[in-house]
Amino acid sequence: MFYILIAIFSITTLLHPLQAQDSKDQNWQAKAQSSFLNLLKSHSKQNLSQFRVQLWTVSPGKSVTTAFGHAALRIVSGPDYGDTDFYLDFGVYDPSPGFLWRFMKGEANFFVNIIPTSSAFQTWDSTGRGILVSELLLDESKKHKLFEEILKVYEKNKDGYYYDNFTNNCVTFLRDILSETKGEKIRLLSMDSEKNTWRKRVLPYSQSIIWLNINETLLFDKDTDAVRDSYEIIYLPEDLRRAVIDSGLSEESKVILRDRWGIQPGTSSALWKIIFAIIILFSLPVPLFKLFERYAVVTYSLVSGIGGTVATLVYFFTSFSFMDQTISWLIYSPLDFLLLKRYDLWQNKRAFWSYVALRCLMLLFAFSLRLSIYKQDIDMILFVSVFFFAMLLFKYRNDVISLIKRQS
Repeated sequence: MFYILIAIFSITTLLHPLQAQDSKDQNWQAKAQSSFLNLLKSHSKQNLSQFRVQLWTVSPGKSVTTAFGHAALRIVSGPDYGDTDFYLDFGVYDPSPGFLWRFMKGEANFFVNIIPTSSAFQTWDSTGRGILVSELLLDESKKHKLFEEILKVYEKNKDGYYYDNFTNNCVTFLRDILSETKGEKIRLLSMDSEKNTWRKRVLPYSQSIIWLNINETLLFDKDTDAVRDSYEIIYLPEDLRRAVIDSGLSEESKVILRDRWGIQPGTSSALWKIIFAIIILFSLPVPLFKLFERYAVVTYSLVSGIGGTVATLVYFFTSFSFMDQTISWLIYSPLDFLLLKRYDLWQNKRAFWSYVALRCLMLLFAFSLRLSIYKQDIDMILFVSVFFFAMLLFKYRNDVISLIKRQS
């Protein structure tokens, strides 16, 4: 269950392992941070022509927390990986007791990360993930502006900030900093017009990781289905890399560390298809499938019961803006665990059909919201649920008719 919770709350997908672990590491990190901050604070008195600035785009990994990749800035003068070669990103967190609960509520603090680039490179190399480098084309005045913006953002967030998957992550901080540096918003001009929502941008990355796919199928609300412009849509590392090129801040990127995983977004998982096929196929009122009807009922009850429990908890307790209005809890519900008890073993048939009536009303309400004020992309799970209960009512329609006649 722990792994399911971690996966379902996959807003940590843009986090990474570059964290201090002991007092010695903390002193080492503090030294790099102090040197970099001194550089930022004194930039107006310095000649910055010798400084190079790069956007690093780290390739996706195989775990839930690495599936979307990562983004960071490298600022260097002098020899590569020397004392004046700094790595800056956003997304380090303190995994102390209670973090998971705070994170699930949307109230966990995240911090700015400043370390030597040599350490960052070694860390990414050890994970098997690759690095694409975009050399930023900045004149000296733009470099001064960049340093000014970095210092401003650091001062504002040095005591921590609340993470948000779409508006406050490792990519969006850099997107905003680079936009201020350029003097106008950087934009993803090469954006596919058919992938113009946050949900559509994320799905190709998560199709091969079932727990991420569950998250986006059940928990993302209408905010993720709103059409975004070419600036707002940038929240993934690869999109930021392309936007930097589209905006003329960089030429094509170069590989400095080869990716050994070879993960390509868009590899679809067949698990959902298999689950939905079992539910739909064996729910059909066909004599041959009558032998397998129980498979459909049990499968639906488990999928809906578990998914509904999580969706309900998220709806009532999380403060994440992109989850707090999900309507999937009306479609999948912990009430459906009741289906694990065979219909012919229910002693009170009236109670059973009252439960079915309640679930049908919930589905109708969800459908109404879907068409009106909560245009959340839940069409597939809504179709499967409506189909399942419609077939249930059809196959046992005589019982329903008899019950209605007795009540009238």
